[in-house]
Amino acid sequence: MAGLLAGCGSASSGTAGPATGADAATGADAATGADAASGPASSCIDVGATASLCPSNPSLPSVMDLSGTWVLETIGAQVVTTPAFAQPFRLKSVNVLLAQVVQTRSDVALSASYCDRIQHDDPNNPAKVVVPDAWRLTPAPLERSGSFAPDDSGQLTLTLPTLIEVFGATLSDPACDALPVDANDPRLVDTDNDGFLGITVDLSGLISGTLRSVQRQATALHGMVVAVDPVRVEGGMAYESDQSVFASDPPNIKILYTGSTASADPTACSSTFVMVKVPEAADAGVVDCDWVRANEVFLGLVP
Repeated sequence: MAGLLAGCGSASSGTAGPATGADAATGADAATGADAASGPASSCIDVGATASLCPSNPSLPSVMDLSGTWVLETIGAQVVTTPAFAQPFRLKSVNVLLAQVVQTRSDVALSASYCDRIQHDDPNNPAKVVVPDAWRLTPAPLERSGSFAPDDSGQLTLTLPTLIEVFGATLSDPACDALPVDANDPRLVDTDNDGFLGITVDLSGLISGTLRSVQRQATALHGMVVAVDPVRVEGGMAYESDQSVFASDPPNIKILYTGSTASADPTACSSTFVMVKVPEAADAGVVDCDWVRANEVFLGLVP
């Protein structure tokens, strides 16, 4: 989840950014030009440079092949500012995915689907984000590829270049198209299958209600193996995100979001990722999203 208090703002980090991912919506038949309601002034979303390495332990060069079943967790840290409050809020969006990795020589291909979406909110945030199960459990499959190869220092590193994901709309150009801001925009889709267009998230606290939004993010991952029992990869994630809120209940909440902005937490390595290989004993049985959610703590992931 990207900057849910950020309205039409954006968050970016070229060194170590979040969290969070799904497949990029492209949609060759998406409405364009005068047929589509225009969103905020558009600039292309792209994290650019490779993320920094942010592991907690030294690299273990004994692991040469990443093929197998993995649980991937991305953690995206953001700072959100809003005119109604003097102090910014710090949020973390945690996404957990089940992934199959195939390595051919140094090339790595990852096929994954989302299993869980968790919001760690600032205790001072008056509008706590509540992720409804419809969105929290939406699989949203993704494909991404990269390499597991020595870097300039000879250290084996996993590098997954930029992936752009759009949730709640089908865009002709996922990286550059302006996001929908009108509830009648024909590009909107019901990604979480809850009967409403876009993505539905709830707010609770001093400010409560429901938002209908479109979310977009770009991520790039860069990490290395830091443990072998089970095999564990840790690293940094370059990240950029934006979103639009095209409707809300009550309607006035939408106004609050148009004035808010989000940026990547500038603290080094505040946004990271972890990949844990599913043990062979477990992989011999049924490993699905139910298994992943039941074993998040066992795998050493953020609950």
